[in-house]
Amino acid sequence: MFRHVISLLILAALAGLVVWTFRAQRSALDAHQRKQEDVAAAQAAQVQANCAQAAQDRFVRLGLDAAAGGTYKGHYNTARNQCYQLIGSRRSAAGTDWKTFTLYDASGKVFGNYGWHSDSSGRAASPPYTCDVTLPSGAQQTCASETEFRQLIGAYLQ
Repeated sequence: MFRHVISLLILAALAGLVVWTFRAQRSALDAHQRKQEDVAAAQAAQVQANCAQAAQDRFVRLGLDAAAGGTYKGHYNTARNQCYQLIGSRRSAAGTDWKTFTLYDASGKVFGNYGWHSDSSGRAASPPYTCDVTLPSGAQQTCASETEFRQLIGAYLQ
C-alpha cells in the first residue's frame, strides 16, 4: 500500500512537471510570436512612412509645394507590394479653375489621370477634359467624373 502511495505521488509530481514545462514553453512561444508581430507591424509602418515620404518628394519635385491647393498621398498597397502616390493640384487662371490628379507608382509609371476645369464664367465644365485609369488587369478605363476616377483608383489605394 505504501508503495502505491509513493508511486502515485511520483506520478503526480511528474504530471505537474510536464504541465509546468508545457506552460513555460507555451508562454515563451507566445512572447516570441508577440515580438514577431510587433516587428512586422513596425516594418509595415516604416514602409507606409517611406511611401508617404516618396509622395511628398514627388510633390516637391513637381513644384506643387509652391502653390496653394496641391495635395499628395502615399499609400503602400501590401497586396500589390507597391507604393502608389496620388498627386493633386488646384489653380486658378483668368477666371478658370483647374484641378488635376495623377496616380503614380514608385518608379513614376502613371496609373491614372484626372483633369477638370471650369469655364471662364466660373461654371463647371462637364465632363472632365481627361479621366482615365489603367486598371489592375492592365485594361484602360475612361471615366466621366472625379467620383468615378476615385472609385477606379481605389484598387491601388486599399
